[in-house]
Amino acid sequence: MTLSLSKVKDVYFEKMFQSHSDSIGNSSTDSISVNKSPKVLILDNITTSFISLCYTQSQLLSNDIVLVELIESQQNLTTMKNLDCIVYINPNLESIKLLLSELRTPHYKRYDVYFNNMVGKNHIEQIAEADEFEVIDKIIELFEDYYILNNELFLLKRPPVNIPNPVVAEAESLTSLLLALKKTSIIKYDSNSIELKRLSSEILYVINSNSNNNLFDDLNRRSDVPPVLLLLDRKNDPITPLMTPWTYQSMIHEFLTIEKNVVALPDNQIVLGDDDPFFNQSSFLNYGDLNDNYQKYFEKYKRETKQSSINNDQLLNISELKKTLTKFPEFQKFSTNIGTHVNLISKIDEELKKQHLWEIGELQQTIICGLDNQQTIKNALLQVLQNKQISTINKIKLILLYTYKYNNISDVNAFIIQLNDPMITQEPPTSEQIHLLKNFRVLFDMEDSVRNQQQQTNQDSSQNFNQQGLANLFNNKKVNFKSFFNKNETPENDNVYLQYTPKLSGTINNLINPENNSNGSNTSFLTTLIPEKVKQQYGSAPTTVQDIIIYIKGGVTYEEYRIINEISKSNNKINIVIGGDEILNSTKWLNKMYEMDMGNFNTSTTNNSGFSDGIDRRTALRDIL
Repeated sequence: MTLSLSKVKDVYFEKMFQSHSDSIGNSSTDSISVNKSPKVLILDNITTSFISLCYTQSQLLSNDIVLVELIESQQNLTTMKNLDCIVYINPNLESIKLLLSELRTPHYKRYDVYFNNMVGKNHIEQIAEADEFEVIDKIIELFEDYYILNNELFLLKRPPVNIPNPVVAEAESLTSLLLALKKTSIIKYDSNSIELKRLSSEILYVINSNSNNNLFDDLNRRSDVPPVLLLLDRKNDPITPLMTPWTYQSMIHEFLTIEKNVVALPDNQIVLGDDDPFFNQSSFLNYGDLNDNYQKYFEKYKRETKQSSINNDQLLNISELKKTLTKFPEFQKFSTNIGTHVNLISKIDEELKKQHLWEIGELQQTIICGLDNQQTIKNALLQVLQNKQISTINKIKLILLYTYKYNNISDVNAFIIQLNDPMITQEPPTSEQIHLLKNFRVLFDMEDSVRNQQQQTNQDSSQNFNQQGLANLFNNKKVNFKSFFNKNETPENDNVYLQYTPKLSGTINNLINPENNSNGSNTSFLTTLIPEKVKQQYGSAPTTVQDIIIYIKGGVTYEEYRIINEISKSNNKINIVIGGDEILNSTKWLNKMYEMDMGNFNTSTTNNSGFSDGIDRRTALRDIL
């Protein structure tokens, strides 16, 4: 069964909104909706954001939802005994407490209660006791304790600040994803990450502890091999979020920021949803192909609107004129879509020019992929640092890439001196930024084999680019993205801006083809945990894989989402979905690194008891135990 988050969304909300009273009779004729009635939808603060991501107000109205209320406002609800109510909440203590209060003094005629994750037996008993007026028709668990951004991309909600154990909430959300996809998976996690060790153990516990309630029974009955839940740590690949992206969706997020599929511009908001035809066709296209695709899309619009123009059809008969008029709403939507994307592409182009990203992006690729020798790269970087037109942030990103690649402390110190020179720097770097530059390699202590692997992978292609690569830097000529593209070869191999491949790509390919592990690129850093249900069905963990559910703690990028989409399309036997606790761009990742670095610094300056001043000692002891 293909992993499809969109199908999960459609099935769950169809189940929720198609109440049993909406249809009567058993025959195909009688089952047509003849008893539709308006309903109230009650949500909590968690499920509100899930619903808003999946449904517009007009779509809710089409499902007879005439009123949406928050359960947190339960005391202010208006009594309307003529209306039925759908309750969709998270099974946390606060929401259940409010539900119990609502049931004791019901405002509506009857209630269908849905939880977006597993609800405990004790909570069910409390609900039954509170339902003195017998207004509940049914209680159903829908496993959607996460955001569905795209068919293959999910996002975990941020746990409340005051939650006692966020790892438990994180594990429960990931388990709800497994249940929604109907998969009981083996768990593979990065053994270098203490956080993932705790998370994977908690997920294993949740799966095994629910083995007696049939939740995980027969979920893999159609699979010859068990699915894999792959848990990765962002700290083990700090480079991917730093690289300037060159594909459409990634560029929008890098320069304008996408929050739950919405781009907030100063004058309006743009929703990048499934009903946007151009975005669906273009989200993974590189910048050169994007512009070509937009030109074709615009030409199509001009042709279709010209052919159906009323001015050109004045002499048509009435039936033809009526047919033309019926197309006007479609053309209006087409026109809006055209305007939306010309606006987005224009803003991206503006940022590329303003930030000198044609040159910066080429140097980024040259550094991280080793497309030239170290001394030449160092000289080019020094040239960038002396250019006051280039922002401090872009200079910092280049230094971080150089530090990762070469780990030369004296070079880094020389770069910092350049950064601190007000004559050549737009704005002086902050103390946090300087501290990160000095401690980057300590904070992200990558194995040298990873760097060597990347260098080996790009050794052959670097010969082709040395002649044209750095020679283009800062020559005051317009860089043509397409000029680096040879139509006779694949864009990944020939485009100087797309040389870098995220580490995730190698990890996935080595999971799929373990016999091809070479050059130190293998999955030996992964530890495997196997739930009891999987052991009973498959025995020991097999070497082959078919379904992969990836979670990157610390944040995933749209470029990694693009990578797994490409892998899935190139191998129709492999199904992959990916997600994280945040969708990163370079700005978000830099901010996270500042926090991590200063947190690491504060931890190292502890008091005599061994704990930093800001840490609750009981919490620290509990984590250690």
